[in-house]
Amino acid sequence: MKHIESTIEEVRDDTRFFGHPRGVGTLALGNFCNSAAWGAFYALMIYYLYTPFSQGLGFSQGDAALMIAGMGAANGLLNIVGSWLSDRVLGMRKALVLGNLLKALAFFILAIPATSQMIGQTMAYISLVLLSMPIMGMSNASLTGQMYRKDDARRRDAAFTIHQFANTVAGIITPVVVAQIGLKNFHIGFAVAGVFALLYGASIFFTQYKFFGPLGEAPIKPLSKEESRRVLKWGGIVAAVVAAAIAVLVISGHFNLNSVINAVTTFAFIVPLCFLVNLFNKKDLTKRDHTHLRAFLWFFMAQIVMALSGTLLTSAIAIFLDKKVDRVVFGFTIAPGSVQVIYTVMDLIAGPVFIFLWTKTRAGKIRTTYKYSAGLLVTALAFFTLTIPALILGGGTGARYSLWWVLVYYFFMALSDQLVGPIGSSLVSGLSPDSYETQLQTAWNQTAAIGNAIAIIFFKFFQTADQQVYLFPIVAGALVVVSLILVVFSRRIEGEMKA
Repeated sequence: MKHIESTIEEVRDDTRFFGHPRGVGTLALGNFCNSAAWGAFYALMIYYLYTPFSQGLGFSQGDAALMIAGMGAANGLLNIVGSWLSDRVLGMRKALVLGNLLKALAFFILAIPATSQMIGQTMAYISLVLLSMPIMGMSNASLTGQMYRKDDARRRDAAFTIHQFANTVAGIITPVVVAQIGLKNFHIGFAVAGVFALLYGASIFFTQYKFFGPLGEAPIKPLSKEESRRVLKWGGIVAAVVAAAIAVLVISGHFNLNSVINAVTTFAFIVPLCFLVNLFNKKDLTKRDHTHLRAFLWFFMAQIVMALSGTLLTSAIAIFLDKKVDRVVFGFTIAPGSVQVIYTVMDLIAGPVFIFLWTKTRAGKIRTTYKYSAGLLVTALAFFTLTIPALILGGGTGARYSLWWVLVYYFFMALSDQLVGPIGSSLVSGLSPDSYETQLQTAWNQTAAIGNAIAIIFFKFFQTADQQVYLFPIVAGALVVVSLILVVFSRRIEGEMKA
């Protein structure tokens, strides 16, 4: 029995959530819970991995960074599967509910104290595998975009900025509280992450029929019986090949962390390329669609560098905070995972300012390429800031640097988030061909897989905190180059976007 209470047009005309459809409020709450869950996880996980047993799991710093980057790469890759399931099998709303149930399970596994180091490390591997399987794909972003008409860019930009604001608010409380708890007990923090994941799924489940009308209820392009048989056939073949490959590696004694990481890295480059080629070759795409996709590619390449900088934030920067920054304030030691709440507060302050700029001032009419390029430059300034104490001022191995350097870094990153995050999601929604909204959002998300893969390669050479600081100027330089390219070709890109 269907429970559709509104038509698509009624949903798109709805202004009851601060001038937006009510479904935006539900999805913003989902983003809040998602950010709270991941915030708790990232405030603890890398430290849990390299803290000695029995408080932690006893991995090396290098392996911990590799595992976090590997999970990010696999998560980005499997977003393709999640988005495909959403589009062809489940529908966006079911994908969001089931995806969060799986994520909650992964967090709750980490909440169980291990009786031995081997068991603990095995549980961590299982959890990371589950977290690498995002069934919901890019359903939240896709569902948000579908609540607006294509020409309603200003409200759509504001909606994605609202999501960014919700993410920021959630990031204030959970990381600081959970990270401080983590100094005593990591497992409580992981349980908190699991609860928020469950809340995300519940928010969608209980409001879906009232707020979304028919949007996201059914798959956009359901599988035919023939397609279902073909998927089962090839899915079984792929599963058998993967199982056989793992069995061979185990028997030969070559199945270890490095072999898994190498496989993930390889696929992180190959799969996104194949996905893009397949998307560009869809037979029902129009000439206008292809022009829009060419514009998309410019931003896709730039976003790879941004994704790399984001990977460093949860790995190299996290280790830098723990090992290289003086975190004692008025005699009180701040947990490294708690320090990042300062970044979140700055993001929170910046969010409303940019919502006002995009909706109430002429800033909303600034070229998308200029907005996005400005975000890249500001991110470069953030990484140049950390380069000063780490490499220019020096201090030698074991040196501790002032927390003020990190605060300036966070200031620039907070500005960057408002320029790059919502603008990127909005432009992808605006460029999406009909019926391929989720797939293009998924392609955009593949930049995270590629960025993590590049980070994995770096982490094989830069393993300790003293070595990883050399990544800061490398990333900063790459961001400047990409930003300048977008500015130089701005007119051409904007022409393709408006075709």
